[in-house]
Amino acid sequence: MINRPTPARKRRGLRLLIALALAGAAAGGVYMYAGSLQDQMAAQQVAQAATSISQSSVSVLVARSDIPANVPLTADLFDVKSLPPDTVAPGAATSVDQLAGKVLSSPMANGEQLLSSRLTAADASPVKTFADQIPPGTRAMSLSFTELGGAAGLVVPGSHVDVLGVFKKDVLGKDESMIMIQDVLVLAVAQSTAPSQLPLQPSVAPTPGPSVSLPGSTTPKPTATPDPRFPVAPPETRTVTLAVTPEAAERLALAESFGNLRYIIRPTGEANQNSVVPADLGTLASPLQAASAQIIATEISPTNVKVGDTINVSVTVKNTSDKPLQTMGPAPGFTYVQGQTYYTQQFEGQPGTWRVAVGTAGLDSTQLPYRWGLGGDLAPGATTTVTGQIKVTSDFKATNFWAAVVQEPANVVQDGAGMTLVTSLPENMAVIAVDAANVRSGPSIASSVVGQLPYGTQVQIVGQSADWLKIKMPDQTEAWVAAGWIVAAGR
Repeated sequence: MINRPTPARKRRGLRLLIALALAGAAAGGVYMYAGSLQDQMAAQQVAQAATSISQSSVSVLVARSDIPANVPLTADLFDVKSLPPDTVAPGAATSVDQLAGKVLSSPMANGEQLLSSRLTAADASPVKTFADQIPPGTRAMSLSFTELGGAAGLVVPGSHVDVLGVFKKDVLGKDESMIMIQDVLVLAVAQSTAPSQLPLQPSVAPTPGPSVSLPGSTTPKPTATPDPRFPVAPPETRTVTLAVTPEAAERLALAESFGNLRYIIRPTGEANQNSVVPADLGTLASPLQAASAQIIATEISPTNVKVGDTINVSVTVKNTSDKPLQTMGPAPGFTYVQGQTYYTQQFEGQPGTWRVAVGTAGLDSTQLPYRWGLGGDLAPGATTTVTGQIKVTSDFKATNFWAAVVQEPANVVQDGAGMTLVTSLPENMAVIAVDAANVRSGPSIASSVVGQLPYGTQVQIVGQSADWLKIKMPDQTEAWVAAGWIVAAGR
């Protein structure tokens, strides 16, 4: 007999199948939900990692090599580097798009980050610096002065001054003071380059109440009140920067080391230069007087000579006194041979006579070795031009020549007139004629600076490109220098 399922058993089996199906569906749903959560968490972790990476570095522009100022900027001059934020300079450029139409306001070194503040329009005027305020042909030289030794600190940038030198007996053989240079522009006072940068004189408030004189008392004397309209240098000022020629800078540096310097302020608009006799202890009780003679023009040429050539001298002198100036030989036009002096040629100075002279910087041991007479007594107010020659017999390094006027035997009334740098060098040699000449890697202002050569350095010329000369420096390396910075034979 076969047992057949009853309807009740069938219903129980169906319910069991349905329960199992629902359980399986629920388990699948839970599994799918768990998988979805894992996918979301993984995506969030990836996003957070990417954000962390992006926040841990910054892209900046870094120079591939030295880049000069005022050169058009292109993308190939820079590398784009990702750097940690704490190593990125403030204001660093981050995109090559910032380079369009721009130049550097100052040079950059290899590996340096580009700052947005150093970018300027290619057609913009160059940034003004202190060097732009220095007149051509002069140099900025700072000298130390005390307030009492410098017109009580009342000098301001833009003033013109004369500089006095005061020397002890052990320096010049006698205690003496002299005007070193005249009509010199003041470029700066301390760190101020314009009067507007100096403080104004303080105003003094008046004392309130009427002035009453009591019996037995004295009335106070009126005192000068500072004018608040005028700038004044601070009392602690110790330096004044002047615009002087290289030759004057040499003399002032020496005078500052061996004596005391003072400056005196000139009236506005007064440009004349007076010939003043140096003062010594023997003249303190004498009446003040101007020098009796003054050099008003000097020419020393040529500036490049070789052995056998002649240096020509022309000096124009004026009698500034009310008496004739007596003179002596040699007559104008006399030719000295290099190495000779007025003394060796039997022209020893006769006391009281006047002559013009030429001195050299270290080339001759005798002071003012080449001297010529005026060609005849010079009447009051009259002028005369004295010429002479010096025959070159041996090469010499760059040497300064200058003119002077002498009241024999030893009163040098005016000295240092017409300072001229003269060289006697082979054709392929040159001498640096500026304070410091930039030496570059190529014949262009855009080429990098590889060094500097000081005034008077002798170099060999090995090539030329337009206005640039290829030179062999003292260490035998080769580089380029602007032709205007040197003195060379035949150039």
